[in-house]
Amino acid sequence: MHVLPILFLSLITSSIAPPPQDVQLQALRTTILSLRQHPNDRPESRGATAELTLAKHRLREWVESYLRRLGKADDVNVLAEELRTRMTAADLFCVDYDNQCFPSSIGFLDDIRIARDGEFLIVRTAVGIWCGYDYSAYIYKWTSDRWQRVWENEQNTYTEGKYSPQILHAVQISAPDKDGNRLLLTLGSKPGCSSAFMPVYYRVWQMSARGTAGKVLLDREEIANLASEPPIAGSVTPGQVLLQFTAGGTGYGDSHIAVRRFEIRDGRVRQTDPIAATPRDFVEEWLSALWSISGTRSESSTLKQWHEKLHRDDGMGDFPDPAMRCTGGGDLWQVGTHLNETPKVYYRVRWRPPYNFTMVEISDNPFSDCATPDPKGDEPPDIFKTDF
Repeated sequence: MHVLPILFLSLITSSIAPPPQDVQLQALRTTILSLRQHPNDRPESRGATAELTLAKHRLREWVESYLRRLGKADDVNVLAEELRTRMTAADLFCVDYDNQCFPSSIGFLDDIRIARDGEFLIVRTAVGIWCGYDYSAYIYKWTSDRWQRVWENEQNTYTEGKYSPQILHAVQISAPDKDGNRLLLTLGSKPGCSSAFMPVYYRVWQMSARGTAGKVLLDREEIANLASEPPIAGSVTPGQVLLQFTAGGTGYGDSHIAVRRFEIRDGRVRQTDPIAATPRDFVEEWLSALWSISGTRSESSTLKQWHEKLHRDDGMGDFPDPAMRCTGGGDLWQVGTHLNETPKVYYRVRWRPPYNFTMVEISDNPFSDCATPDPKGDEPPDIFKTDF
């Protein structure tokens, strides 16, 4: 796995030679400034029109005019610094958030991010829309004597219900498998002005040994708490995608940490354990999933009645007690919790390492052999350090 650092742009002058007269920047500036004349048009698509695609492409073309002058081993920080210096001079950034780009950022650009990953360059750009920015991502591979674009991710359909702009928090490329093929992972969230709970997105593509991306293997969204930065984290290897985000608590109650793990073999995706990293978080995930899923993580079919009684899909959080160890078995834990003003319910959970959980028993009363608090049952570990 390769972790791609974000290389934020600064105002330091670089030695990367600009294209003659920088005509691409002039064209980009003309397009961006024209968008500022209509910040409140097309509310159904958050102000996005075909002109936004033109802005995205002119921004990409401008960046690529510099990439043509970037050597295989040149410092991408130098390039990033030069681009931001020129964007600032061209008045393309919002410098007065309250008066210029709230609630609409239409007609402004956000920073460009550039990262190197082995033989690849990853570029992320962002064009303003209503309440945020619409990010695009591009991957370039060094071929012969230049950087050649081999993949792109843009949202260019602006009809209501089909337009899904996102903040791209990460683009990751796995190490190659034995045949040289890789997986490509993107992590994003929906931009917005105020809500603390928004969809997060995770998508996975195949990437051939030649460095070209194929079909999308996984494309999902889930509601997450955006209080953390980034709101979704992940890692990718040639055969696995591992994700973590904060879920639940959209109305009242506590949030919890949700985990998603997918095994990918021969172009097929299969979700596997874990779905959580602590007994308490497992209970929340067990309650919110359908019985067809939670039943596979239950040790008795009689738990279906409890699941039908307690199941909810509203994203509300519970109010849990500290997790308790049980003396009836070294791998047994008790989680007591209630929703708002409802009575408490007690869950006996089996925890097998590293993070495999099953529901054993549910009761209206605490289990007599579960009375030893243990912070391990409530404190999420760093799952990305786990060898699954």
